Amino acid sequence: MLKANRKGQWRYRIGDYRVIVNIQDENLVVLALEVGHRKNIYNS
Repeated sequence: MLKANRKGQWRYRIGDYRVIVNIQDENLVVLALEVGHRKNIYNS
């Protein structure tokens, strides 16, 4: 499940891990900004 935040970034939950992405629909681009365990991913 994808969820948006105020910065226009999306987070995708995979078990205990999160992938933070920026989606550019007009260009069909999904850029993974960070991948990590959920206890660490939001600290950066």
